[in-house]
Amino acid sequence: MVSEEPRRRRTIRRTGSNARSSRSANPSGTPRRRRSQRSLRPPGSVYSYQSTSSHSITQNPFRYAANRLPHNKDRRWMDEASDMLTLPPGLADIAEQEDGGRAAMAMKRKEWEREEKWRKMAKIVTRGANTGGMIFEFDTKDSKLISRTWKGIPDRWRATAWYAFLSASAKVTKNSPTDEELIESFYELQEESSADDVQIDVDVPRTINSHIMFRRRYRGGQRLLFRVLHAMSLYLPDTGYVQGMAALTATLLCYYDEEKAFVMLVRLWQLRGLERLYESGFEGLMEALKDFEENWLAGGDVAKKLEELNITSTAYGTRWYLTLFNYSIPFPAQLRVWDVFMLLGDASNLNSPTSSFSGDLDVLHATSAALIDATREILLDSDFENAMKVLTSWVPIKDEDLLMRVAKAEWKMRKKRANAA
Repeated sequence: MVSEEPRRRRTIRRTGSNARSSRSANPSGTPRRRRSQRSLRPPGSVYSYQSTSSHSITQNPFRYAANRLPHNKDRRWMDEASDMLTLPPGLADIAEQEDGGRAAMAMKRKEWEREEKWRKMAKIVTRGANTGGMIFEFDTKDSKLISRTWKGIPDRWRATAWYAFLSASAKVTKNSPTDEELIESFYELQEESSADDVQIDVDVPRTINSHIMFRRRYRGGQRLLFRVLHAMSLYLPDTGYVQGMAALTATLLCYYDEEKAFVMLVRLWQLRGLERLYESGFEGLMEALKDFEENWLAGGDVAKKLEELNITSTAYGTRWYLTLFNYSIPFPAQLRVWDVFMLLGDASNLNSPTSSFSGDLDVLHATSAALIDATREILLDSDFENAMKVLTSWVPIKDEDLLMRVAKAEWKMRKKRANAA
């Protein structure tokens, strides 16, 4: 399978993967069985397309050796991007290992250590008088926080961190509504009718209905989803309801109650550039995709191949950007992208002071570039039909650590170019 080839070729040259995450720990050091080919990908997947490309970077032994040097680390991640489509060492066959329980416990201990690090970075702002809850804040400019966010926020801290990141942006933004004002608006809007209610009612049961929270019609998560989308359609009269909103709201409802999900959604719109992406006519979306093509994709062999096939970024990027990758990559990978976007999507990180966006979309651009890097070898060997299948279908990311390493490398390179300009 093409997505397996790069990792398999490189493991001939080394004893262990340098791209290993903390999750791939093997405390006992015992030999592992060969991974089951059947367990990696369902038959008939577009990713089982066999590459015969002579362009593969990993075939070049000189470049491979140069990539081992510390200063070429970012280039190495991009060259090895296709490895994210296979399980990292230690996870592919953990279920078959006799010491699988010990490996799983080692992963848990690592997660506990990460949770403790995040606890130490968090600062208590207030203690809830009525609910007993606490509100935290973080120093969003702290390099250690940024580095740890790229590595992934522990799930126990994810809701707290996301809320704190957007609250920090709201505090420094003129005329930004407070939490209390937004929550009051949410309940007031429930008393009004919306012209979009019929369409929202149609779309709600279609939204991740395989999730246990959203299975029951007119109950539980579906009811909460309808109420938040109803409020958004009235709160943003110029935009109204757009289908991509449902996927974003469903993700937020996995971490927040309905009123806080509404607060988060409004702040994503006002402080992370989604208002421009979703505006009527989608001019902002076209501008964002043009930026991606010209400043991230242009000049590479994949860009030339897509131009030859007459495939533009609108063919695949529309769903990526409007849903923040909700329907394109697995949920754990999506959460990792959101971690960084919540932190670094602030307008203070914009490359251009004249940008029409209220937030920095470079994290989304970097993720898009990482997905292109991951599927590069397949795309270079594809005809129009196969290329469209690769770009518009589900991308089976199995190593989200590597996805974020590649995205970070792309993000850093873009910031360097922007600063040098």
